Amino acid sequence: MNQNAFSFLGVVFLTLALTACSQSKPADNAVIAQPSKASSGEGAEPGEAARQFVARGNEPFWTIRANGSALTWITPENSQGKQLKAERVVSSDKVKYTGKDADKAFTLLIVRSPCTDTMSGETFNFTSVWTHGKQSHTGCAASGN
Repeated sequence: MNQNAFSFLGVVFLTLALTACSQSKPADNAVIAQPSKASSGEGAEPGEAARQFVARGNEPFWTIRANGSALTWITPENSQGKQLKAERVVSSDKVKYTGKDADKAFTLLIVRSPCTDTMSGETFNFTSVWTHGKQSHTGCAASGN
């Protein structure tokens, strides 16, 4: 490689290192999301049509699989998952799912914002907030199923 290539790579590496250092610290209960197996999934914008997401949280452990307006809420107590119907509102940087589970309102908010899992250290492009009734849990999310 010539000197210009090394200089360019050095600038890229320095930029990435500084960007990684400037990410905000996640909450103690940040979650890990299942990464998509699709090659185009993680870099896509939330506003794109036919969006699927998976968010999973630590302590308490929970997973939400979002596919269109259908959500599947998975917990250690219910490994098959509970099916929920939601209204979906999509904007350029977030997707918000809202609905009712019996007498409790729920919201799943997925925002394009870096997120780091506190158990594994993995980073994701999306942050999620799952609210069911009066309980709210912050975590990470990935696109895909």
